[in-house]
Amino acid sequence: LLNYLLLLGWSLDDKTERLDREAMVRHFSLERVQSSPASFDPAKLLAFQEQYLRELPAARKLELCLPYLKRAGLVGSPPTDGERALAAAVLDAAADRVKVAGDVLDYADFFTPDDELAYDPKAFDKRLARPPEAAALLAGFRDRLAAAASFDAAALEDELRAYVEERGVKLGAVIHALRVATTGKAVGFGMFEILEVLGRARSLARIDRALARL
Repeated sequence: LLNYLLLLGWSLDDKTERLDREAMVRHFSLERVQSSPASFDPAKLLAFQEQYLRELPAARKLELCLPYLKRAGLVGSPPTDGERALAAAVLDAAADRVKVAGDVLDYADFFTPDDELAYDPKAFDKRLARPPEAAALLAGFRDRLAAAASFDAAALEDELRAYVEERGVKLGAVIHALRVATTGKAVGFGMFEILEVLGRARSLARIDRALARL
């Protein structure tokens, strides 16, 4: 915020935008303040926010996001070790999608109990209910997940690619249904990272619930 406010009507040169507080104090002078009115640009402010948040250590980023999860009732106060670990994993997987600390609430579905996950009705209908083979393909891959030797993102991607090749279908025939079944939404970060963050037991529980709903 200070970095952005500093540049409202003042500049060091024609290329420098990032300055730490020491550099601000050292270089600022009224002589370089422009006489014309400055314009407030929210997009520029957000760009500064994104840059600074991206560069924060993971532990500090977690501490900034946890209060939003607490106020939303998604974690305890204080959070348990398990809740902290889950939040850290979500932030790591979401990466630059979290532009301000409150964006962590875009991933509330990870903190929702598996039997209370809400589905986007349009996404559920389009990706699970309407495609004639969606249920069978999802059920088949569910069994593959249950037997997977490893449950990390890279191994799970290999499992799905092998599965669709065996079935003679495109990746999209399974992955879109899988995303809605596990997150309730049609969009999000990487599907295989989603499965890894949820873990085997939660992923299977969510898929079973979606299949039962079908």
